[in-house]
Amino acid sequence: MRAKIKQADLGSSQLSWLCVQPMLISVRGKNVAAKTEMYRQLNEGQQALFLFYSYHNHTKSLAEFYWFSAYNIMEMKSWSGIRNGMRFFNQNDMIALLDNIERVIVDKNRIGDQWREVKPTDLEQDPNLYPLIEDLFNQYRVQSEEVIVSINKEILQHQEMYFEIEDEG
Repeated sequence: MRAKIKQADLGSSQLSWLCVQPMLISVRGKNVAAKTEMYRQLNEGQQALFLFYSYHNHTKSLAEFYWFSAYNIMEMKSWSGIRNGMRFFNQNDMIALLDNIERVIVDKNRIGDQWREVKPTDLEQDPNLYPLIEDLFNQYRVQSEEVIVSINKEILQHQEMYFEIEDEG
């Protein structure tokens, strides 16, 4: 299963997103089983994109970044998959950043072997948490843009794994 890309989009800064957009949109709002089934149909590179963008597209604000990071670590158990996807694309700086994000989330929210409920208001109520998450969020915003540029180049070198050119006719 590969995305169909217009010839004109090959130079797009959105290339990596375009390669996984149809798959993510097809499971939007569906249950975990449907998302897992879609994920299993993808090759390793597509799986890396799938998990990255399922996370990245929910990191537009500081509160979203905090909550979705915690959600992926605690509920979805997809954090290691996101990290493995970055490993697939040789994004070691991003892996280190993801490790730092995980450390802060775990330190704040794990009590023994239990998790406390994570709320976006945690940032307002915990004066120590806010600057930590804000710093990680700012690092993530810069690094994620660099990662996307790098992944786009990788995709262009291995087009057959990710997309086929859409017929213009």
